[in-house]
Amino acid sequence: MRGSLAIILLLLGAYSWSHEPIFGLGPRTIFKGGVGLENAYERGDREEGIATEVLYGITEDLSFTAVVFNTFKDGTEAFGVRLKYRVWKRDTPGIQDAFSVIVGLRNEVREDRTMGLFGLAVGRESRRWYFFGDIRMSGKLFLDGAVGIRPWLTEYLKPDLVLLSELNWESDGSYRAFFVSPAFFFTYRNVAVKGGVQIPSYRSDEAIRRGVGTRSTLSVEFHF
Repeated sequence: MRGSLAIILLLLGAYSWSHEPIFGLGPRTIFKGGVGLENAYERGDREEGIATEVLYGITEDLSFTAVVFNTFKDGTEAFGVRLKYRVWKRDTPGIQDAFSVIVGLRNEVREDRTMGLFGLAVGRESRRWYFFGDIRMSGKLFLDGAVGIRPWLTEYLKPDLVLLSELNWESDGSYRAFFVSPAFFFTYRNVAVKGGVQIPSYRSDEAIRRGVGTRSTLSVEFHF
């Protein structure tokens, strides 16, 4: 009985908050009927503003997300919706592996352009280590990988910190850019504070001309 309880608490401690990379997408879905609300300050590529994201769990394996990005200068810059379907999940004590498919739409207000979104995301979460990878296409091609570590193994319902190191690549056919991105994910009960910085390590001439450079984000997220 005590052994079973220990395993349950271990899994709850690891997955009461499913973590995600900061600049990519992971395979996580929220629990059925769950609601997530996130507000993020974002800065980069000559723009800064607030991105608001609402997440809803349609089922345990299917979640819906709506996002809107408002710049401080010009108001609403973009908005979009997406569905994420977790097609595979494997749980072992203290470890969860998952693979998800993402589809959606994104509207660029200034350019009056609507684009489709298609992506694949895979991840492994454990008590100590996190691994993520994704590929996405939405006007640009994105390739992302991330490794995370929990430096201190805290108890369930205690403050928890995960440090992430991400690699991000993007291209729209005319330019290419590669970023190294340190990030963090801090949680306490149903609240998360997360952020990071994308530091360009390679930019094509066209990327430099367009002003592709250092980007940063800091957000607060609530789950209900």
